[in-house]
This record gives sequence, structure tokens and C-alpha cells, in this order.
Amino acid sequence: MRQVEALLRADPAVEQVERRTQDYGLDITRAGSKGTFFLDNLYADTRELPPEERVQLIQRYLRALWQESPDTLPWEQARELLLPVLRASTFGMSLMKKAEADREMVGRRTLPFLRELLVLDLPESAMFVQRRHLETWGVSEDDAFTAAHANLARLPDEGVELYDEEHGPLWTVETRDTYETSRLLRPGFLASFAGRVEGRPVAILPERSTLLIGGDARPELVARLSESAEREYAAASRCLTPALYTVDDAGRVVPYVHPGQDALAHRVRLAHVRLALAEYNSQKEALDALHQEQEVDLFVASYSATARKRDEFPISWCVWSHDVDALLPEADMVAVSPEAGGEDFFTVPWREVRRIAGDCLTPVPELWPPRYRTTAKPTPEVVEQLRAAQVTFEDFQEP
Repeated sequence: MRQVEALLRADPAVEQVERRTQDYGLDITRAGSKGTFFLDNLYADTRELPPEERVQLIQRYLRALWQESPDTLPWEQARELLLPVLRASTFGMSLMKKAEADREMVGRRTLPFLRELLVLDLPESAMFVQRRHLETWGVSEDDAFTAAHANLARLPDEGVELYDEEHGPLWTVETRDTYETSRLLRPGFLASFAGRVEGRPVAILPERSTLLIGGDARPELVARLSESAEREYAAASRCLTPALYTVDDAGRVVPYVHPGQDALAHRVRLAHVRLALAEYNSQKEALDALHQEQEVDLFVASYSATARKRDEFPISWCVWSHDVDALLPEADMVAVSPEAGGEDFFTVPWREVRRIAGDCLTPVPELWPPRYRTTAKPTPEVVEQLRAAQVTFEDFQEP
């Protein structure tokens, strides 16, 4: 932080620099304009760099702060700079209590636990498009996404190269334009690797600039992709997903499910569960903070996971206590607690809970990952139907 402060104070246009007490950042007044510079990403990007490179990167971050705001760009210019990017579903959610509605980032849901956001590709950085920008430009969300995807289609594919052929061809996307993983949003991109890989194309994108594509014909390559995704997701400062993805019969990108019930199939499934755990936990933290600030008494239920004892099959679950106003995550199993403070729990598959007690649960459309509010207490008859549908973790079967 001291190095950043020194560089800021050396700028004659900077009038004031103050450290923030609630988070890791600086409040800056420059040329009469006030702003906040959060330092978490900068620290992650520079902590292992030698001093000279560290200074250069800090200076680049600072130049990005001073560059032209998208607020001043007319639509005719902005539309040529728009691009879509993939981010985790809760990206930016920790700021929700501070943000006004018109400053919400423009985005849409793509894959489970991921979102497609819009950025302006400016010379020094990419700036996220907010709803107020659409109002200024006088365009709809669909118009903005259409323009972004037209620009994405024009990005060159130089850097899409064969990485190696151990256990089958493995391709890497190293375009070095920071939009490597965005290419997965291009219709037909992943499907185009059919014939270049063995089996169905399978992609990993553990962090924002890494995209590897292989095939699922050989379990050894699927295991290699799984290991790489897990390792790089855990190590990355800007992680994206530890899961594997493929295409359906229509060529659309979908979560990859390895056939069978062996250890590799369970490992592939576990990566999707880990992503869900990370995103639901982040969402819970943000919602708890928001509810505390707004003095809202609403319980945000945890998303948990376990492994079936007989074969290590991953199963997610949550708890529904009928005496609590709660937001339930969408899990494989629900531990139902009919009595207030009681210990009479029994587990029911989520699909059965929705079928039997769906009138008691209301989807909250603005939440992603999805949650359901417990808007009514089940009648004794419904509780008995739930009890009759109970299944142990050991007997749980995927739909």
C-alpha cells in the first residue's frame, strides 16, 4: 500500500489520498474528482513480482483509474468496444449493499454458477458495463449483448494451439488478450474441436485467462483435465471454475458429466459440487451482511456437501427448519426439521420436496445461484408426505 500511496502522491493532479479503515483500499481525490481504489486484486497480481515489474504494473493500474469513463462515450463508440466475459455467479456481490440499482453490472446467467457480464475493452483496462450506461446510451440489454457478441466473433484465434498429445490431443487457447475464456461464449467454438480431439470436446477454465480443451474418449485425459482444473482453480487469485464443460447435441456448452459410477465420474461431479459450495458460501456471506445492514430477519441456509460412504459419491444438502423464515439453496437433499428446535430430522431429495411442498417455497428470481424462500409452513399432511418420501444419503440416486 505504501508504494501505491507514494506513486499517487507523486502525481501533481492528486489532491488527497486516505487509507480506508473498513477494507483494503484508498480514497483518492484527483483533479477535483473523488474515487476509491480497492487494492486486493493489485496485491494479488504484484506480490510475487520483482520491484521494477511491480512498479510498472502499479502504474498501469493507476493509468486505468484515470482513463476516460464510459459515461462520456456515445453508443456509436461504445458498441465497438463491448465484449462479453465469464465470471463466477457471485462476482461483485460483496459490493451490492453499497451499490445503487443503476450501478448494477449488466449480466445474464449462462452456465450453472457462472454469469456472462459485459465490459468495455479500453486501452488500459476492461471496465464493466452498468445499467446506468445502457440508459445513457439509450439501448436495451439485448442490444448491448448483440453488439458484444458481434465483436467477440471478430476476435482472432491466433494462439489456439496444440499443447501436447499425452493421452490424446490437448489444445490451449493462449491469445493473450485477456478474453481467452470469453471464446467459450462464442456459439460453436467448443463444438468446433470435434474431430480435433478424441471423443466429445471437454474444456476447463479454472481462471480467467486459461482455457484448455481435450476429449473424453480416454479416461486418462479426463483425469488430467480434472487435476489441472482443481489445482489451478485453488491457486488462482482470479479463479473461475474447477468444473469441466462439454457440448450437447445442439452444440451448446453444458456442464460435463462423465458416464458411469466409477471414481473418475465421482471426481468430475465433485468439481461441480465444489463450485456450487464456493458460490453459495460467497452468496451467503454477502446476503448475511446485507440483511444485517438493513435489519432484515431472514436466515440464509448453508449449502453443504458430503460423500456417500460406500463409494464416495458427492451429495449436496441443506436444512429446512419449518419454524424459520429462510432462503434455501438448491441442493440434492434437504434435511427436513418439522419441529421448532427439535432433533427430528429426516432427509428428502430436493425434487421430492419441490413436488410435495412446492407451495411452501417461492423462487427468488433476483438471486443467482438460485434460492427459494420458505413462504409457508407445511401442513401436518404435507409433513407426513415428506416423511414418506425420505431417503438416506446412502440410498440417494441422481434423477
